[in-house]
Amino acid sequence: MAKKTVESRAEGYKQAWGRYLELVDEAEAKGDLKGLRRNLEHAIQAWLNYTECAASPAIRESREETLAKHLDWLESLPDDPADLPQRGRKGDEQGPGKRKAAEGRAKDEDGPDYVPVERPTIRFDDLAGLEDVKEEIRLKMIYPFQHPEQAERYKIRRGGGILLYGPPGTGKTLMARAVAGEIDAAFFTVKPSEIMSKWVGDSEQNIQRLFAAARSHERSIVFIDEIEALVPARRDVQAGVMSRLVPQILAELEGFDTSEKNPILFIGATNEPWSLDPAVLRPGRFDEKVYVGLPDADARAEIFRICLKERPLADDVDLAALAALTGGFSGADIKNVCEKSAAELFLRAVRDGGESAPIARADLERVITAAQPSVSRSNLERFQTYRKGRTEFDAEANKDS
Repeated sequence: MAKKTVESRAEGYKQAWGRYLELVDEAEAKGDLKGLRRNLEHAIQAWLNYTECAASPAIRESREETLAKHLDWLESLPDDPADLPQRGRKGDEQGPGKRKAAEGRAKDEDGPDYVPVERPTIRFDDLAGLEDVKEEIRLKMIYPFQHPEQAERYKIRRGGGILLYGPPGTGKTLMARAVAGEIDAAFFTVKPSEIMSKWVGDSEQNIQRLFAAARSHERSIVFIDEIEALVPARRDVQAGVMSRLVPQILAELEGFDTSEKNPILFIGATNEPWSLDPAVLRPGRFDEKVYVGLPDADARAEIFRICLKERPLADDVDLAALAALTGGFSGADIKNVCEKSAAELFLRAVRDGGESAPIARADLERVITAAQPSVSRSNLERFQTYRKGRTEFDAEANKDS
């Protein structure tokens, strides 16, 4: 019950943040510095509360970056309303707000440069379990690259969009990197906070620059985690920047259909698929919606094997037994168990000054007993409800077509 309360509170904080940002836009368009400052402070508080409800350290870190941008924006507000950047105001091309926005952009040249991460070497074989997910991705996203002649014969389009959704810590980011490794693609990984800007038009231009950089490579993957922060349901979040940014992203996704040269795979990952704008989920944008769930027993045993390899292990460590004890654990939870067990033995060896002891079954079981799965039962039930709803919706759409 407590977990359910946290989730509902988080949703309330997120919606409050969107409402306050809408009021920020309205105040800025009117040149109301006092109202802008007041509502921006409220938005920051709402986002801070939302950040504190994060289900994992990675999610919290991403939200903290957005929080830092909001705080920088608050600090940059002028004392004189005449110097206020009027992002939402039309017909003021040469006014003080426009000049201030231009000055702000000049400090950062033409915005962020999107340089691809090194081409990932991780492959599907390096990921434990998720065989159904891998095969679904192979069919739509990998085989057309590996068998171009057959793809051309059957008019199978290369590139497109895929949405990976599921509880936190289940390997969505690793899956995206493995796709890049399978097809030797340039891998662009971008956080929503790197896209968002306080200056009018800059967020949309950042999206354009990102996709233009990706198209400069023979094949590339654009990966955005927490994609719901960029394309939230517009009926829930009506902030001015969002109402402009969502159509820009949708326009880029539409471009997949017309660009056969240097195709792009766009992979979005989310722990909250129900928060996405419905327009982004239709065919031609995110063609595939793939659920990445918790690992089964065989996958958990394999994750233990991967996380414990090259660490000293006692002979009594039984991977199958450990897997049986960790039902409901995510891959990230299991990785944390292994790292914490190793850290405890490391500290003991340092403090005692003795020989390093191998990690024994009892060491791992002690950490498992003290740990709690990071994914709640209520969260899993919500995903099952969402999956059922998506299946029924897709079936109805196919019948109509």
